[in-house]
Amino acid sequence: MWLPELSPGTLILDAAPSGFEPKALDPSQLGSIVADYADDEGREVVVVDSSGELHIRLRNEDAAQRPMILVPADPASYDLRLAVASRFLQRLGGQTVGLLPQALRLTAQRKRRLVELLHAFDVHDTGGGPRDVADLILHSAQARLPSVEWKDSHARRAANRLIHDSIALVNRGYLKLLRGG
Repeated sequence: MWLPELSPGTLILDAAPSGFEPKALDPSQLGSIVADYADDEGREVVVVDSSGELHIRLRNEDAAQRPMILVPADPASYDLRLAVASRFLQRLGGQTVGLLPQALRLTAQRKRRLVELLHAFDVHDTGGGPRDVADLILHSAQARLPSVEWKDSHARRAANRLIHDSIALVNRGYLKLLRGG
């Protein structure tokens, strides 16, 4: 489903060492489970409540019985992982939890832009050009201009940017989103 090492928004849980007796975790007590997937490498759960989504990676069966939060010492994601861990602990304690850190939230504008980029990639991938992107995605009347006027149009520049950015997004640029960028 997702790679927890790439996403600081994913809480990674392992089994606590002997000597610690943490409270067992039942993800359904944290909110509604909207995704639950298990494989050879563990279990991945997405829980949603009024404060947003919580992505949890349980590395093994014991991780739910004796949960311990893993926070890799990665300078690029350390602060975000700590914020996600703090939100998790607040939820476990029944406290009110604020929104996700700004870097992990997708605003309505950003969501629209990502949808535009994916749509532009689809148009480009099926053989469409800047005029098609300008017409289908930007809904620009400039897409129907004669070639001399089209060449200098704002819609052409915007369509070319969409195509360029969409290719970058699909070619591993989405990893920046996962990392909170």
